[in-house]
Amino acid sequence: MRRGVKASYLSVIWNRLGVWLVVIGLFFLIAVTCDNFLSRANLINVVRQICVNAIVALGATFVILGGEIDLSQGAVAALIGCEGAYFMMHLEFPVWAAIVAALLTGVFIGTVTGMIITFFRVPSFIATLGVQYVLQGAVLLLTNSQPISGLPERFTKLGRGYIGMIPIPTIILLIMVVIGFFVLRYTSFGRNCLATGENAQAAVLSGVSVIKTKIVIFAIAGTMSALGGIILAARLSSGQPSAASDLSLQALAAVFIGGTSRGSVMNTLAGALIIGLINNGLNLLEVNAYWQKIALGAIIIGAIALDSYRVSKESQS
Repeated sequence: MRRGVKASYLSVIWNRLGVWLVVIGLFFLIAVTCDNFLSRANLINVVRQICVNAIVALGATFVILGGEIDLSQGAVAALIGCEGAYFMMHLEFPVWAAIVAALLTGVFIGTVTGMIITFFRVPSFIATLGVQYVLQGAVLLLTNSQPISGLPERFTKLGRGYIGMIPIPTIILLIMVVIGFFVLRYTSFGRNCLATGENAQAAVLSGVSVIKTKIVIFAIAGTMSALGGIILAARLSSGQPSAASDLSLQALAAVFIGGTSRGSVMNTLAGALIIGLINNGLNLLEVNAYWQKIALGAIIIGAIALDSYRVSKESQS
């Protein structure tokens, strides 16, 4: 009896904190094996590096929970970063106006993508793959395949500046996490999103506007991708047309590693931290970048397999 109670207690702890226990364990493992890991400069670097991926992954969380997938987020981020830089350097927009215009473009792209998927019934995998190629061509046309550099300092502070000792991208990320947590946990839209992803037909019978919900989740993904692209351009001090090439897959990896079936923004943040810690640890150990991609791919497969196993066990119980 005691064993059963203890097993049940451990199961509850794992279900609630499992992925965060992995983050803690990974943190201590890397701290022991890598000499410079705990240095202030390196820890700030880790936090700064995960911010873009985590912000984009927050948008991917809504898409995945809505039962869809978005492969265009990296292309959106690259285009928006270059668009903001173009507005500032070539059209002489004020910094705030360039940022607002770029964010609105991200909302527009996400909304159009959602409409293509819902109204024309194009599978999201195919639709977002097509949008990705369109946006990649658009950013090359906009920049003539050349970086847009010389961005104003007021803009680059978004990616490089601090408020006190905290990097500004980290503050932006935390604000987005709080908003995402509130939306999913306490709003009708969050409940509609989960219901749509679990069973769209049942959601329709329950009075949920599935079409509207799916359009909104892609608009959210476009917004988060745009915000990530702006921060990335600010961090690089330039609009780079080749930036964010792996960002879509990195964001999806963060969602899957965190465990999508729980519907938790906090788990997505944990997934982004795991990816960031692994990449940083491998860099400190001077592991070849190609092996890093292999490691990340293996982690994604393992995380999805574990999550699928956990869901199947819960459905059987």
